[in-house]
Amino acid sequence: MPRSRVTVMTDPLTWSPINLGRWFGTQVRVHIFLVVFVALQLLSSALAKAEPGTSPLTESACWMLLLFVALAVHEFGHAAAASWLGYERDEVRLWPLGNLVTPSVAVRSTDNPLVILAGPGANLVVVLVTALGLSVLGHAQFVWSPFHGSGAPWVGKDPAKLADVRWWFGWFGHLNWILFLANLIPALPFDAGRLVRGYVANAAVTSTKDSMIGPWTAHTSAALLALVGLVRLLVSHNGDGLTLIGLALLIELMVRAEMRLMEDGGFYDDGVFGYDFSEGYTSLEGKPAKVRPYRESALKRWRRRRSELRRQRRLAREAAEEARMDEILDKLHREGRSALTDDETRFLVRVSAKYRNKPKTS
Repeated sequence: MPRSRVTVMTDPLTWSPINLGRWFGTQVRVHIFLVVFVALQLLSSALAKAEPGTSPLTESACWMLLLFVALAVHEFGHAAAASWLGYERDEVRLWPLGNLVTPSVAVRSTDNPLVILAGPGANLVVVLVTALGLSVLGHAQFVWSPFHGSGAPWVGKDPAKLADVRWWFGWFGHLNWILFLANLIPALPFDAGRLVRGYVANAAVTSTKDSMIGPWTAHTSAALLALVGLVRLLVSHNGDGLTLIGLALLIELMVRAEMRLMEDGGFYDDGVFGYDFSEGYTSLEGKPAKVRPYRESALKRWRRRRSELRRQRRLAREAAEEARMDEILDKLHREGRSALTDDETRFLVRVSAKYRNKPKTS
């Protein structure tokens, strides 16, 4: 699609080179973050010193295979809830912690909170089942710490081996536990962040303070992750500290993208959070807007041009969407609903839901 091609070329957050096709009516792609993650893990395992009787590369390949299954469980939870409630899902971009949701998708999304919670909920069910099964039937101890470094369950005083079926169940449960915990972070691209954005975008926002709940929450989450990561890096000399710092940087990148979206006026007539940000943040202040200096820096000119191009692409997408909607409605009036194709029906449901959930202006 033209929209996807333009987005992939201009926004690194949407780079998804591998197309897995449509699953239950939802387009599924593999994000570049997941590709890089897998490549780095395999490379690190191949270079690691192996203890006698172990194969780090084989073990890494096996638990990454389980990670893909855990991601499928997570997204199936979302898809099942969306199908049950009659919601059309946006395109899914798989990364190591679920679906990488950008600010534009989070704001435009018509997902019900139950649909958003269904993904972590599915992971939690798997966690409870595997933990209970390992304890009662396998006589093994589930690894609850997300910083342990290995998800292999403990059998006595030693971790389970790859040849032991408990290794597979333990790792699968542990990876689902990681996905569950990560998606409780109240910042994009995580599911809890989508809940916060959904509240801000769809609820009756009455003050400037309310409109900034999303960015403030994200900044706080990023600061805490960076602090914990720095402490673990300096005190424990553990590599997961770098992972936490990387997540903090990603969240900050998302917040900056969200701020640019707000500066452009968002995807709604009244802006992303119910206010008009088309003139920047000065609309929230009680004093007149500051005049842009006559001599702009090269960076400011570049950012202004990018902002204008994004606005033009948004308007073009909206115009094309409206034109197609008119064609489908005309066909529906002339030939009836049975004449619509599956793709036309999905489009009609998605766009109708978007307009139904669009914040009302007074």
